[in-house]
Amino acid sequence: MSKKLLIVGTVIFILVSFSVDYAILSRHSSGAVSLLSSVLKTENLLDLQPIRALFVGDIMLDRWVANHAAQYGTASLFTNIRPLFEGNDMIVGNLEGTITSEPSVTQNGSGLLQFTFNPQLVRDTLVPLGFTAVTLANNHTLDFGQSGYEETKANLIKDAILSFGSPSNSGDFSTKKDIRGKSICFVGYEEFVNSDPQPILDEIHSLRASCYRIIVVTHWGVEYIPTPTDRQKTLAHAFIDAGADVIIGSHPHIVQPFEIYKNKAIFYSLGNFMFDQNFSFETTHGLAVQIDFSDTETHFTLMPVAILNEEASFASVDDRNQVFRALAVTTSDFSLQD
Repeated sequence: MSKKLLIVGTVIFILVSFSVDYAILSRHSSGAVSLLSSVLKTENLLDLQPIRALFVGDIMLDRWVANHAAQYGTASLFTNIRPLFEGNDMIVGNLEGTITSEPSVTQNGSGLLQFTFNPQLVRDTLVPLGFTAVTLANNHTLDFGQSGYEETKANLIKDAILSFGSPSNSGDFSTKKDIRGKSICFVGYEEFVNSDPQPILDEIHSLRASCYRIIVVTHWGVEYIPTPTDRQKTLAHAFIDAGADVIIGSHPHIVQPFEIYKNKAIFYSLGNFMFDQNFSFETTHGLAVQIDFSDTETHFTLMPVAILNEEASFASVDDRNQVFRALAVTTSDFSLQD
């Protein structure tokens, strides 16, 4: 059947018709957008409470973010967006750096791009927000070498935050969280070191039988480019073909489009969630994705977020309209496939 992208004023509707399944993206009066994707046509009267997962983009707590926290208090970083974190069964993000006792080398205009987060700052911010897991499959996890990587994992264990993925795609590929008797599995992949996806594909295959849902969180693409590369698209399709249910992307530091492939959602990049890249609208506005998993459908709520002077908040009406318009324009370059 035909697949169309419809843009009506500032309200975006994406309607995809399938022979048995469907997907709808529509605007709520609250400013959020919901994508409803039927993934199974089964009836299960016991499936009354979906599993709700919240995904956010790149998190960096060094440099000017750390300076802001020191001057105005750690609570200032996320107070304005705290309601986003309520009512979720799990919360996942990309930890764009290390958690170590090493002194920061990025402050005072050094120009270095080696990030370390004070363990207490993480404990005072990400822990109270309820983060369940973070991916370490990115290009900053080894900023302080193997010892910094190991210290990061140890600090996360202390804070009861799961981690998955490695900076070299060489192990620790996945983790799982059991919610109401169902295992939600997370797999991490980064494109830039040992980029052969076969170990990740093998990991997805090995997890498929034991996981209720598999989410692959990727670090890929080109920074500040609004559309994904051909390699991103090829990898995303391969991960879904292997058994992944959702793809969540990071690294470009700006929002990239989403795609529906075989009735599964691919978010190529959520952009920044907490960063100090204040040089453009795109780097200060990202996307949070809330997913409700049930036996009969998967429901996505897309919420534009902003970083204003190192403080996270919900995007204003005008700004979220700009995010949605950009998302619609870039998404029009993709075919929605069943």
